[in-house]
Amino acid sequence: MAELADVKKARVTVDINGVDYELIPSPDAIISLSTKYDGLAPLMAALGRMNVLAMADTVIAGLGLEGAKARDMLKAVASSNLLDLMPKLTEFAAICSNGGRPLRSAEDAAQSQESSKNPM
Repeated sequence: MAELADVKKARVTVDINGVDYELIPSPDAIISLSTKYDGLAPLMAALGRMNVLAMADTVIAGLGLEGAKARDMLKAVASSNLLDLMPKLTEFAAICSNGGRPLRSAEDAAQSQESSKNPM
């Protein structure tokens, strides 16, 4: 399970109509999205096709919204700049696929490989 420090690092900020929102890859968000889309890979495919409902569902799950607030956010996402929003939501879905932990950068991966080498 992701450590609290990891979840804080893994948050993704999205701009929806000039307002910044911080999406949190919580277990509830991960389970909700995975259930609704029959897995996180289909969600990522839907985001890649710029499916507005998938985009809104991702924001709603990342914010933990329900009821009227969720319906209002659906409309806000639909009227936002979807081209700018899509890469951030894809990043969030990838973080969810990583158990809510931040994605490793190429630099992190190189450092990890270097530290795991055995000196001879």
